[in-house]
Amino acid sequence: MSERTGERVVSDEELLDAALEAFARDGFAGTSVREVARTLGVSHNLIPQRFGSKERLWYAAVDHGFSRLLADLLPLATEPFPDDVARLRAWMVRFVEANAARPALLRIINREAAAPGPRLDYLFERYIKPVGELGAQLLADLHRRGEVATTSVALVYFLLTHGAGGPTTFPALAERFGEPVEPGDPAAVRHHARAAVDVLFDGLRGRHPAAE
Repeated sequence: MSERTGERVVSDEELLDAALEAFARDGFAGTSVREVARTLGVSHNLIPQRFGSKERLWYAAVDHGFSRLLADLLPLATEPFPDDVARLRAWMVRFVEANAARPALLRIINREAAAPGPRLDYLFERYIKPVGELGAQLLADLHRRGEVATTSVALVYFLLTHGAGGPTTFPALAERFGEPVEPGDPAAVRHHARAAVDVLFDGLRGRHPAAE
């Protein structure tokens, strides 16, 4: 859907992208729908007309953002790999890449995960849990064969999101370390994802694949 306001045409996608960024930056309570409209250069009535309340806008923005994340991850289930270890590594790299390219998603999770509530329930049941289930059986199979050290999906999830996801979730801190990762640069995102997974997958003391 798109609507003309004066000379300005705003699609639902553009509007939801702007809302997602606002919720990620300011949190639910701190986000002003009027300010989102002002940023887009549209009437302050446009967003309520399309999406209703701020709460409904939050859910629509979350669905918009996370559905694209799932679309990046789901093809891995049918892609061919030489073995399960290669599949797990590829899944981890893709997961880091998908999140690094969309830092607003992890920022929203960070905000909502600080305390229980209906928005965290929604995120967990609809997106976080299904993503974990994509790799749960694979992790269990590899652990049973002695090829990985844990069956904990939660541990892997936190290492990938709050560890590998740190530079794009907290860009100001990454800048202070002198290692920023630009979400809009696919090559930089992929380099970061591969480097992070090498460390998480092989360990700080392990040999780098390139050295073997």
